[in-house]
Amino acid sequence: MAILIPFKTAGDVLPRLAPDSTWPSSLSGSTGYVEVTGINAVGSLTTALSLTGKYAIDYLRFDNLASESMTFKLTVDGVVIWNDTFTPSSTLRLFGLSNVGATGNIPSRMLCEDSFLMEVQTTADTSVHFYYVARPVL
Repeated sequence: MAILIPFKTAGDVLPRLAPDSTWPSSLSGSTGYVEVTGINAVGSLTTALSLTGKYAIDYLRFDNLASESMTFKLTVDGVVIWNDTFTPSSTLRLFGLSNVGATGNIPSRMLCEDSFLMEVQTTADTSVHFYYVARPVL
């Protein structure tokens, strides 16, 4: 028997997408996500994604990673959610579908009310790639 966990927000109202006149042309081709390439995060925490306002975030993935110790830090609405240092594989899917649009995957969603900050730090890797899906909500 499946356990159903209701998706609730303040006042039990589901989030509604805000108008976004650049969607979906802001995506990277037909991939379904935004792609940020060439992030140089050597020696200090570097912003991969910074959002201000209310957002629904459905996908976070780092790619093209070197085999070295890295730090990944996520702060949502001023609260540090993740702050971990380890050696990941070449691809690190932090949140969301393993393949956007693939059948058999269970979608997930993270919400922020005020701010969302995803940061990365590398030892020597100067070309980290980051992929995400984030939509403004009302």
